[in-house]
Amino acid sequence: MTGSSGPDGPVPTAPLIPGEPAPSGSESASPATRATARGTSAGTAGAEVRPNPLDDLAFVAGLRPIPTGPVRASERWTAADLIGLGLDGRPLEVRIGGHPGALLLCFLQTHCDGCGEFWRGVGAPPGSDWPDPISLVVVTRGPDSVDRSEVARLADGTGTVPVVMSDQAWADYRVTGYPFFVLVDPVPGTVVGETVGFGWADVQAMVRASTDAR
Repeated sequence: MTGSSGPDGPVPTAPLIPGEPAPSGSESASPATRATARGTSAGTAGAEVRPNPLDDLAFVAGLRPIPTGPVRASERWTAADLIGLGLDGRPLEVRIGGHPGALLLCFLQTHCDGCGEFWRGVGAPPGSDWPDPISLVVVTRGPDSVDRSEVARLADGTGTVPVVMSDQAWADYRVTGYPFFVLVDPVPGTVVGETVGFGWADVQAMVRASTDAR
């Protein structure tokens, strides 16, 4: 990092922003000067106006903190039915209101080092501190994003747990990474907990905390 000279020695300048021209002259005096210059460039003839990424709602949505644990009552949202394809390639719909107890949605992928533990254990999750009853559903990306035969191979040990391939479900539940788990209370039909899955113990802790907070 370089800078211009000042009365107390060199004055450092901020690193170049990708795509920004190299600073020259008085523009290199401080980051504030350069920021002001960019802010007033709209009134300069021929100057390029760069879009602010924070004006892009899709970009901002991706900045939300990684959630973990119960969802506060004031921030809960309506859970959407899962609509996609099953392992046999036929349309499959899982209705949220059709379950007697808590519903745990397991968002897993095929080429995912951290998902292996969950693919192997989803048919009979380890641990004894699960609410009773609880139902599990595996949700992968849609058939345009994953190989159905690979999903079927990984789901071989899931037993009777439904597996839904649905890009729409990932959008409905705002899932941007995996493995990811969402807990739904089917009675009001709302999301009450969510967490990134680092292990079954973490998922179980989220489920227990979320059910206790209902």
